[in-house]
Amino acid sequence: MTAKPMQSHSLCIAIADKLRERILSHRLPPGSDTNDGALAREFGVSRTPVREAMKLLCHEGLLTAQPRRGMTVTRLTTAQVAEAQQLCSLLAHHLAQLQCQQPRGGTELTERLYAIAQARLQLALGPAPRTPLTFSAPLIEHQRTAPAL
Repeated sequence: MTAKPMQSHSLCIAIADKLRERILSHRLPPGSDTNDGALAREFGVSRTPVREAMKLLCHEGLLTAQPRRGMTVTRLTTAQVAEAQQLCSLLAHHLAQLQCQQPRGGTELTERLYAIAQARLQLALGPAPRTPLTFSAPLIEHQRTAPAL
């Protein structure tokens, strides 16, 4: 009996991941409408996991609920873009400090927050080249797994 909710949750996450990738790559550009029925048919599922995935993306700020229209891909204002840029800068600086203080871990939350801030920027500005976090990820992993001297 517990397998069905787990499968449903995994399906919701998988759909959210696919939609997130489409949004961040601008295949679903800011302002575009999402149609849960069409997406359900495309993914070969009922509307329920699609709606749950869309709610998750709404909580992440990638989709915006529109009364009597469903959900649309979020359009960020200039102020929101500036805020996301500032947040990315602050989190990147904080992450660098944490890596110096705790080279073997403890940065997961900051890395996740940085990824969310980067996603907001990507939503507004379109797909970007590799970020500093992307370049430092192998170094971070090496620091976590390298033997202590």
